[in-house]
Amino acid sequence: MQVKTGGHITFDARARAEAIDDLLFHDYYSRTPRLRLGGETEAAGASEVVLEDNDVVRLVECAIRHPSLNMRHAVLTAIWNHPESFRDIFRFGLEAAAAFPEIRQIVAEELARQMPASPAADPDKPATTLLPRMPLPAHLRNRERPTE
Repeated sequence: MQVKTGGHITFDARARAEAIDDLLFHDYYSRTPRLRLGGETEAAGASEVVLEDNDVVRLVECAIRHPSLNMRHAVLTAIWNHPESFRDIFRFGLEAAAAFPEIRQIVAEELARQMPASPAADPDKPATTLLPRMPLPAHLRNRERPTE
């Protein structure tokens, strides 16, 4: 983390992220999960803070492991809303190296569980729909189809 205070710049300030208590609003029902990001060198009146790659890693790791479900969903939503990030994570899961046996096992289990649910898995069985086929309205029943 880089901290700029007035004319003084502190390079290599170590950043730490930690989960703190949720912000409780006056209605006592609404909660906002929060994280505290701090540096090991406390700069009074810091006007600019620049996060580096390792700092962002700590921040995202803290958000993913946050005790509040809303914070974890916020991280997942950010990933889902960015197709390239989702593609990278999905590709990593499919092509996980042997050094990540847990990820390989999770992907294999999920793929095995999803395969039978696919309508294209069995070509002899017709695809099922959510709603039954509705009859045509009365004004369209006896209508001739145009010939080409």
